[in-house]
Amino acid sequence: MSTGKVQKMKTIRWFIINILLITMVLSGAVSVFGVAHKAEEPPALDATSAIMMDADTGEILYEKNAYEKRDPASITKILNCLVVLDTLDMDQEATIGYNPESRGTTMDLEKGETLKVRDLVYAMMVWSANDAAEALAGIAGGDIETFCGMMNDRAAACGAKDTRYNNPNGLNMNKVNNITTAYDIARIAAIAMNNPEFARIVETEYLSIPATNKHKQRQGKSTNRCISDKKKTVEINGEEVPLKYKGCKGIKTGYSSTAGDCYCGYATRGKTSLIVVVLNASHEIPKYIDTINLWNYGFENFKTYHAARVSDVIGQQPVKRGSLRSVDIGVSRNLAMTVPKNYKASEKVTVEIRLDEEKVMAPVSRGDVLGEAVAIDENGKELANQEVISLEDAKEGAILSHIGIADEDIPLLLIALAVPAAVFILLKRRERKKQNRQRRKARIKRAVRRQERQREREPFAYYGRETARAVRDKETEEEKNNRQGRV
Repeated sequence: MSTGKVQKMKTIRWFIINILLITMVLSGAVSVFGVAHKAEEPPALDATSAIMMDADTGEILYEKNAYEKRDPASITKILNCLVVLDTLDMDQEATIGYNPESRGTTMDLEKGETLKVRDLVYAMMVWSANDAAEALAGIAGGDIETFCGMMNDRAAACGAKDTRYNNPNGLNMNKVNNITTAYDIARIAAIAMNNPEFARIVETEYLSIPATNKHKQRQGKSTNRCISDKKKTVEINGEEVPLKYKGCKGIKTGYSSTAGDCYCGYATRGKTSLIVVVLNASHEIPKYIDTINLWNYGFENFKTYHAARVSDVIGQQPVKRGSLRSVDIGVSRNLAMTVPKNYKASEKVTVEIRLDEEKVMAPVSRGDVLGEAVAIDENGKELANQEVISLEDAKEGAILSHIGIADEDIPLLLIALAVPAAVFILLKRRERKKQNRQRRKARIKRAVRRQERQREREPFAYYGRETARAVRDKETEEEKNNRQGRV
């Protein structure tokens, strides 16, 4: 088949798929993890490319040219920060050994200035300082090229397939240096926000950096106006609302002549966290309006349901020949799904645990994958799944474990053996006491019988002794009474 015919068939297939998708959207029959629902119409956007993703589930709730390759501008710094957090100690001190980058937004670093890696990271992410991003690349990678290679490897590890970085800060002068997509940025942001240090950095509203050997104290607000701007209002659906968005947790702004205005934002409402990426908006304010519109649409129509969390014990895995008879098990990541806002997931969703083995052989280590947990709806449809892992260690057991007695059961076994033994000893002691009493009674009976036989043989001698004893006892009693004045 000729290349032209193949291309024509691909075009026809693409056209048919998109017609079907448009039909579904127009009919309102959108499906999220198999749960049918009808959502409101998504907002019209100014940006060329955009996406909204559930941060916990990865479910895409809206997309517009989300896989179109575009320049991310300073959103590049998200991945720079991830690599630095993986590589450097935040309290490490660094000295700038060259004339730093002075184009675009900077923190005015000077050659010979010494400051902590932490200060550079915060300046890069809060103020979007290009010179700080460049300095961190040199410290972590040794040179820019090596560091960009580290960034590209980290992007691939995050699942980004259409991302390529050639500089660490997104700076360009009328030339595209870095390429990515809205989808790839959302994937990277979801993973980045799972890092507590990263999440603390990007939520910073106001930053103050102590004075250094070359510069006085630096201070300033975040470039992310959905976090820091308390005064500006924008019109959303005919209503003036604050630009500072309630629940916004970050992440990064960007702008360049080739990228346009860009923004990657993260907001949380209740148990639902949504990532919005807009690329190539016409201006700064439209990119925030696009983001707020998408967040409102997302929170009003969807929610994240957690069938199991990473901290939950969801069952036990029996262990063979181990120090423990079984280990607690849980999910490696939250077993979460995106469902319609009015869907009663707690009543309709159940969790099925599917273990790879009925009884796993010791040793077992915390984090070992033992199977999977599957969330199932009321119709038996699988909605989501996560790996099931061991939540504790079980070492190889002692010799008794080979006959099914785990080390943890040995104390119980000893108690089980000791109790009958103690009862047996007590019973034997009681039996001996009973026998001793019976022997004493027998001796007394024998003594009585001997006395009776003796009286029968010598009646007068016996009674003579008895009479003498009685007279003696009477005289003793009379003497006692005389002494007490009774007589």
